[in-house]
Amino acid sequence: MTLHMRTSSGEEDKMDTRTAVVTGCSRGIGAAIANRLRLCAYSVIEIQRTSSHVPADLGQWQKAPDTWARAMKLAPHGVDLLVLNAGASCDGTFVEAEPDDVTRCFDLNVFGALMLAREALRYWTAAHRPGHIVMIGSQAALPGAGEANVLYAASKGAMHAAMGPLAREYGPLIRVNCIAPGDVATDTERALVARGRGNDAEPESAWREVAARSALGRWVQADEIADAVLFLERCAAMTGAILNVSCGTSIH
Repeated sequence: MTLHMRTSSGEEDKMDTRTAVVTGCSRGIGAAIANRLRLCAYSVIEIQRTSSHVPADLGQWQKAPDTWARAMKLAPHGVDLLVLNAGASCDGTFVEAEPDDVTRCFDLNVFGALMLAREALRYWTAAHRPGHIVMIGSQAALPGAGEANVLYAASKGAMHAAMGPLAREYGPLIRVNCIAPGDVATDTERALVARGRGNDAEPESAWREVAARSALGRWVQADEIADAVLFLERCAAMTGAILNVSCGTSIH
């Protein structure tokens, strides 16, 4: 399958010659994104703690230049797309959080993502090459989100806040967009929902309760987040945008 798109330079570019770097793709949303990109003939370079491509703990954000350099060694034709999916959830209430909990959450969700984005921006600007960053934020950080973990929402909100200024500063050469998923049907999310409702909560009941809060009456599927990444890739007029992919959870 050969797909075509318009780059920000106005020249037609074939997607089957494109290379994407995706973080946090061992399972769930990240795995769905990486798989979908491969189906669309992208070369995909994976960055995560255990990876056959680039093993790295992105929470150690000071090492971002080395991490990016190792990814570039696997990209003989260069990198066109960076998907920042790696992130950590946070359990418990805000007042129960320890300083180490705050540090771990922001090191990965904010600083790890931004520092890797900085390396990509430096690469694209130095090479005068069009690029695209897609951040995976969260519906929890959008108005009307309702129940959400404070640290998690704050860290994802920081990504949302950075996205617009980055898009303005680095356009027209580079696009920066964000996807804000709602509750996505992954094993990790399922476990978080059950834990959040206490030891006595029946998992299937908690699962149905969350689904019922959305306008569509269901959870988001990981493949639907991958669909949104491909949409942003194909629609070259999109930059500085946050796509709310939440089955209508924030509608009031």
